[in-house]
Amino acid sequence: MTKQPSDMAERQRALQPDASFLVQAPAGSGKTELVTDRILSLLAIVEQPEQVLAITFTRKAAGEMRNRVLEKLIAGRGPEPTEEHKLSSWLLAQKVLERNADKEWHLLEYPSRLRIMTFDSLSSGLVRTMPWSSQTGGSLEISESRDRQYREAAFKTIQQIDTFPELQAVLDHLNVDLEHLEGSLVEMLKIRDQWQDALSDPSNTIAVMVQSLDLLIQRALEKVTSRLPLGFNSDYIPLLAVWAQEWPAYECLKDVDINPLTTESDDLERWQAVADSLLTKENTIRKSLTKSQGVPAGSTYRKGLLDYLNNSNFTPDFIEALSTLKYLPKELLTANQAQLYKNLASVLKASLEQLHQVYIDDGAVDFTEVALSALNGLGSADEPADLLLAMDARIQHLLVDEFQDTSQAQIKLLGLLTSGWQANDGRTVFLVGDPMQSIYRFRKAEVGLFIKVADEKKINHVDLEVLNLRENFRSVEGIVEWNNQVYQQSFPSEYDMEFGAVPYEFSVSFNGPGDGDPVTHYPFYWSAKTIPGIDNKDEALEAAEQRVVEVAQEALERQQGREKPVAILVKSRTALGRLNERLLQANIPVRAVEMFPLSEQPYVIDLLQIIRALSYRFDRVAWLSLFRSPLCGLTLQSLHSLFGDKSEPNVLKQIRTALDNEIACEQKLGAEQFKRFKHICEVMLNANAEQQGLSFTMRVSMIWQQLGGHLLYSKPSEKADIESVFALLDKLAPYGTPDLDVLEEHISELYAESLTSDSAVEIMTIHKAKGLQFEEVILFGLDKGSPGVSKMLLSLEPYEYELGGELLPGVLISTAPSKQHEAAEDVMSNLLKRREEYRQALEEARLFYVATTRPCQRLHLFYRIALKDDKKGLEVVKPSKRQFLSCIEQALEYDTEVIKQALPEYQKHMAGDVAVEMEPIQVEVAEVAAQTNDFVRFKQATIDQLKEHYAPHRQIGLQLSKEAATQAGTWEFLDEDDAILGTVTHRWLQMMGLDRLKKWDEERLNQGHSLMRYQLMSAGYNEEGLNDAVKRLQQLLIKCLQHEELRALLMNPQVQHEWPLYDVDGKLLIMDLVVPHDDHWEVVDYKSSRRREGESIEDFKQRMIREYLPQLEAYCAYLQDIDGKKAKASLFLIEEGSFVEVIS
Repeated sequence: MTKQPSDMAERQRALQPDASFLVQAPAGSGKTELVTDRILSLLAIVEQPEQVLAITFTRKAAGEMRNRVLEKLIAGRGPEPTEEHKLSSWLLAQKVLERNADKEWHLLEYPSRLRIMTFDSLSSGLVRTMPWSSQTGGSLEISESRDRQYREAAFKTIQQIDTFPELQAVLDHLNVDLEHLEGSLVEMLKIRDQWQDALSDPSNTIAVMVQSLDLLIQRALEKVTSRLPLGFNSDYIPLLAVWAQEWPAYECLKDVDINPLTTESDDLERWQAVADSLLTKENTIRKSLTKSQGVPAGSTYRKGLLDYLNNSNFTPDFIEALSTLKYLPKELLTANQAQLYKNLASVLKASLEQLHQVYIDDGAVDFTEVALSALNGLGSADEPADLLLAMDARIQHLLVDEFQDTSQAQIKLLGLLTSGWQANDGRTVFLVGDPMQSIYRFRKAEVGLFIKVADEKKINHVDLEVLNLRENFRSVEGIVEWNNQVYQQSFPSEYDMEFGAVPYEFSVSFNGPGDGDPVTHYPFYWSAKTIPGIDNKDEALEAAEQRVVEVAQEALERQQGREKPVAILVKSRTALGRLNERLLQANIPVRAVEMFPLSEQPYVIDLLQIIRALSYRFDRVAWLSLFRSPLCGLTLQSLHSLFGDKSEPNVLKQIRTALDNEIACEQKLGAEQFKRFKHICEVMLNANAEQQGLSFTMRVSMIWQQLGGHLLYSKPSEKADIESVFALLDKLAPYGTPDLDVLEEHISELYAESLTSDSAVEIMTIHKAKGLQFEEVILFGLDKGSPGVSKMLLSLEPYEYELGGELLPGVLISTAPSKQHEAAEDVMSNLLKRREEYRQALEEARLFYVATTRPCQRLHLFYRIALKDDKKGLEVVKPSKRQFLSCIEQALEYDTEVIKQALPEYQKHMAGDVAVEMEPIQVEVAEVAAQTNDFVRFKQATIDQLKEHYAPHRQIGLQLSKEAATQAGTWEFLDEDDAILGTVTHRWLQMMGLDRLKKWDEERLNQGHSLMRYQLMSAGYNEEGLNDAVKRLQQLLIKCLQHEELRALLMNPQVQHEWPLYDVDGKLLIMDLVVPHDDHWEVVDYKSSRRREGESIEDFKQRMIREYLPQLEAYCAYLQDIDGKKAKASLFLIEEGSFVEVIS
């Protein structure tokens, strides 16, 4: 007897055409088969095929679903299958074919009658049907330059500053940082469907925000009360009331035993006091109580409190909910905040109006506008438009695939389409998806919507039966069991609609155990310290890459002949490192799927320089880049000899001058370089092609050929990429020159082709792999960190989708905040950050689940593990929460043998291999430096650190006197904050120099306090010392203003500030200040370093010279190579206000 899936009853039930369902279909459960069988079961009973509407998210998915339905219909014409799993589909197809013949649908001849489409195409179709009803006045074209439209709208909004007091107030709050505001408005316009309804009336914005915060607090308190441990009210509350009588900090809880706690937001202060009484600063349950906390040793309530704290069952969910209360604001909105957000609402509304005007001018919109127009065209459930009534009459059965990825706007659309449906009227809804695979929050997907519909078991008036599939047809038993074990612990224990928390649902493997180990861990150990037998971080990465190459090769051999033998999956493109390069070096065929942006490929960069130079003849950067590229290959020295004259900004004149003086030019460049230079000029400046009436694309193509681009970049994949740029160019500029910003915007969305054989290692991101399966999967770079949470002007909480979401205040940087305002802002910022980080962590776990459910046969996990010395030996450093690896921390496998084997060498290393106890001797640091090739930067110069580091090299004890430490000649003792301060100082000196010191004085520097503070904080400066750092920064800059010699340099129009140049090895050199003289170059390097305690000014100068001589020598050598002129270099010690000549 053929084996049946354990959930066969649920699968058969889902095909009943007279009932509505919400189906949770985990990875590998055969969702596509189920959805297409459901479509067949519905087609078998409807009057017209158009009455069945299936919606998904991508055109690829829609196409695959349509093709699968057609394949089943074609198979239905053939003989009855012998495989039982195909028999159900064949029987359904038989019924549809019979219906097709009876009703003369001609489905196989006209497959477009199958209404399987994306949300975007559905919205576009609705808008085209009744443009007047959707308020568009005509059909909507999708814009080819959406980012440009957002920027234009933001720019036009800011242009209104002279007559827009609310904008003035917001800009003042943002330090008049126009760039920051413009960028923030662009990001907000991209998600305008989430906030425009809530901000339609700016005067009501504050009321909406206050209501949102009030609801947020209520929900937080409800979570705490629903998770209270046993005995909390009967045992702990009476003791807490007594404690509060003795402890002023808990005064608000004095009557808590007779005035019970509530879940109203007004009771937040008392709940926060409760949280403080139970939790430490690290958010763990207190295990002890002291007199400093109001619990003296002899108090009558001390024993009862400790008994409760140490013996009660405090669940992790309760502790998490309680700790959340600490971050909630005591005051919903301060008066300053309320006015600020009201002003911001006005600015956002104005940006919305400007965007609509841009759309009218362009005659093209984005997909969001299409979706919003479709919603407008449908009207509302209470007042349906004719369009909605027409759709209501046409649609009998609605299916939505990947329902876990729906957004608020899409849910609203589904709600409108089913608003007229009634129970038992013969119409059905079929929603299928897997909330455990919801990984597209960046596309506005909210898994909380799935949770809400599942919890209510209905959408509008349509009741839904919830079905859960369990059988996994994809992976072998070992992989399924590993996933069950890992994600039972990694996923939350219960659903949470507010944050999109989804518990794990177990799967059952339909397959057997398979061959070999189903899941293999490959940990690579590293240490920041030098430990014999243990790699450093880079060495561990290199070792991991080499091992991946071996595993991939073995997998290809094992899975030879399979359609998709092996894939390497990474969380992000940056996590790939040099792995692709190593695979190619090993002659392993690779197919990279959207991994390498086209805009970063050298051949596309070269082609773009040609396009730029042709579009705007005076584009100096384009011409010089073209001359430097492999298409011409001029050296830096040659470029400088031709174009180094800054008195002539016209690059075409400089080219013409060079060509008019061929003999002199050839002497400068040499015969070979001159020949290449002349050829590229002749090709680029030839007007014949343009006069012949050729299209711009054809001209570029001809020039590319004439310059030898097709020969230089001749690989099939490179040629394919070049052709895609030509196709794009032809599309964007069929009759003239292109808009370069639009062209580059489009190219930034394209990826390099990867042409190879069918049997190849596929490389892609986990997001791209969703929905796919491979025989073996290699997960690489799992130890990589996650990006931080981005800050928005306004944060929208996607909870009550019927109300369009809840609006919460976002994060703004204040210009000159009072201490009270700053504190209030910090509370709100920390709250929003914490909430967003929690949502992100939940999605990270789901992303890991998607990755580990892709393989059929084997799963390989690659990650690096850090080791530390805890004074007892080597110990593993657990992954931080920011690392992707933390999602499966409890499942990690540490190779203890590797650690054990390293221990003897490590212990010998730490002991310095000391055989005989010796008296410590006095040693200068410079002497120690001479004994080793290492160069270490210490945050603090301590004798113990030096001892620990150098004992193995010296094989003696080491003790430094204070005098020796201050006289250090070779070693630099860096403080991280000092380095940040130096970087920001350079930034301000650059701005001052670019302005030639015009309007720069002490008053302006003092007014820059808030911007300086923000820059230091953004760079990671310790918050406790920010105010002192700002004062020091201002003092340093004032010293520069008062130094006459430096002022003269900063005012010199010939000076280059922060000049970025690349040496022959491609290394970036940034020179602080460079002055070109007739007979030499002059380099000045700013230093904000300070003297050490007891160090004389002369010793300080000599130390700076020794430390920075190699760097300045490299600068001078580079400049001398340009034109042969001598180069001089000096340091400007800002703290001392003096120049120090280093190279004369």
